[in-house]
Amino acid sequence: MAPELAAESVTTVGNGHHDHSARVPHARLVPQADGPAIVLAIGTANPPDIIEQSTYHERLFAMCGISDNETLKAKFKRMADNKIEKRHTCITEEVIKEHPELASYTEENSLTTRVNMANKVVPKIAIEAVHAAVKEWGRPLSDITHMVFATTTVTSIPGVDLEIARTLGLKPNVQRICMYQTGCWGGGATIRIAKNLAESQKGARVLVISSEANTVMNFRKPIEDTLYKVDGFQAHVAFGDGAAALIIGSDALPSERPIFEICWSTQVSPPDTWAAMHANLSEHGLLQYLGKDYVPTLITKYLPEIATEGRALVGNPEPRDMFWIVHPGAWKILEVVAEAMGLDNDHLQPSWNTLRDYGNMSSPTCLFVLNEMRNLSKRTGASTTGRGNEWGMLLGFGPGFNMEVSLLRSFPQ
Repeated sequence: MAPELAAESVTTVGNGHHDHSARVPHARLVPQADGPAIVLAIGTANPPDIIEQSTYHERLFAMCGISDNETLKAKFKRMADNKIEKRHTCITEEVIKEHPELASYTEENSLTTRVNMANKVVPKIAIEAVHAAVKEWGRPLSDITHMVFATTTVTSIPGVDLEIARTLGLKPNVQRICMYQTGCWGGGATIRIAKNLAESQKGARVLVISSEANTVMNFRKPIEDTLYKVDGFQAHVAFGDGAAALIIGSDALPSERPIFEICWSTQVSPPDTWAAMHANLSEHGLLQYLGKDYVPTLITKYLPEIATEGRALVGNPEPRDMFWIVHPGAWKILEVVAEAMGLDNDHLQPSWNTLRDYGNMSSPTCLFVLNEMRNLSKRTGASTTGRGNEWGMLLGFGPGFNMEVSLLRSFPQ
């Protein structure tokens, strides 16, 4: 005889059938973590070739065979004067000699060449960043249970996250999430998703990776008609290449050294903001569009309210009494955030440092800023990883228009 169901577990409806919707919930089969998600390690990597911003106009025009166009070169030099001192790139003189189609504007199709290059560079620098993070973490890769990967410069199927996982030797049952075409908000999104994964399962350790080869997709020959358009050269003078990797988990073990708690995260996509920022893949690479003064206006309008939602959870600390990790899409973005939140440049120094030394790397950039925050805190002898403050905000902005916001808590150093 089949065992009878416990009386309290089901309800019998009028036709004699059991109403399973009224069944008493079963206890969790997989226990959740006790505490909030914690950043346990950070690693970064970049291609070795460097763009010196002050001389890039000479180098670029020589690579494209138009060194004699002094008028256009002078205009390009002024565009490159954008608070960036250097960036990392995959595009060298040797690459252009081998693939001259990259040095055109729209005269030659170059998408296949660009995609093939990005498919090699993106996993390579991602793996370098992971090894740097794992070295700090001090535990084996076999302890990784989840993986979150973001990129905008690769389109392969299966995703390069699988290639990275196999190259690293991760367990076959590591649960992977791969996000393509995120743009600059991808780094903030990986933080938000990793937080949910780390807290959902006791003992979970989430490998977060964001990797971009922006210069591969944005490199093209300067021409007069499109010089001042974003799809022409604004992106060309600001973007660099890089990768960042984080290890995130809850309930740190004695052998693990916490860096930041991730206490709250949200994503906001205000209505009717598609025109602010978007990009499309074409036969000639990634063509980007940025509405003039649109993004600063949106940040001013929406950021204070979104930040207040997070601050309210911890007693509404004053913005000036918090640390700030802001995606430095451009120097104008940092100035607008500072004005909107009543901050000065010193509050955003990690973002300014990252912009100066790496440019805008798209999705990994705010993770580089996170790393610079804890490094700057250590260099200056601050009492916490947040430059002496307990609470902080991580902000990512990107196409959509998407805003990623996380409330962080620092740890004593």
